[in-house]
Amino acid sequence: MLHTMFLASVSYPAFADPAPIGAPATPPTSAPPTDGDATDSDIPPPVIPKKSMSQDEVNKLLADDRRKHQEQTKKALTELESLKSKAKLTQEERDELDKRIQQMHNDLLTKDQLAAKERERLTKKHDEAVTSLSKERDNWKDRYTNASIRRAITDAAATLDAYNPAQIVALLGVNTRLVDKLDAEGKPTGEFIPKVRFDDTDKEGKAVTLELDPGEAVKRMKELDQYQNLFKGTGVGGLGSNNTPKTGKMDVKKLATDPQAYRDARKAGKLKFDT
Repeated sequence: MLHTMFLASVSYPAFADPAPIGAPATPPTSAPPTDGDATDSDIPPPVIPKKSMSQDEVNKLLADDRRKHQEQTKKALTELESLKSKAKLTQEERDELDKRIQQMHNDLLTKDQLAAKERERLTKKHDEAVTSLSKERDNWKDRYTNASIRRAITDAAATLDAYNPAQIVALLGVNTRLVDKLDAEGKPTGEFIPKVRFDDTDKEGKAVTLELDPGEAVKRMKELDQYQNLFKGTGVGGLGSNNTPKTGKMDVKKLATDPQAYRDARKAGKLKFDT
């Protein structure tokens, strides 16, 4: 009887049904913290919405940044220019400093200004190259022209017994130019020959200007009285010597216009008078 009453007074705790064999154990759950238990670290920061910048604001920001950069660059340029004028630098150091200063000047230019400056540099370089080539071309052209003219007149003067061919070159060279040689049909051949613009008179005594080959021009000079002293065997030769014309007879009337030539011819016994 006593034993039965004891068992009835003992109470047993209630157990949950056991989990099936092989299933994972369910972790115990904890009660959520009360308001008195929460800390600052447990509170998430407030979400601040991001504000997008307008294009005008971006442009203003970039412009301000560029302006600050330009001010710093200008200040540095002033210091470098001062250093260049005052400091004792070697040529190498000065060249390097010039490059740096030029680069800083370029940094201050806009893209369009840089492009314009580069175009100007390339144009100037091109013009200088063209000018140099043109000068070199003209130099060689002048040398070839002068050599061709001098050689042609000198050969003609030597053939026609000039005392000094250089005198003939001096007289005719200034009026001589190279022209395109024409074929039988009057078409240019691509070969250049010298032509002399020679002042002469026609049969009626009128002044004319002829275009002659150097040989023809020198021959015509030898036929004219005013040039006979430049050739051997005619007129009054070089160094004051007298030479009888090829005809063997002097024109007394012409000699009368030149008193010195008349006296020289008479002294030499070369005057012949018709009786």
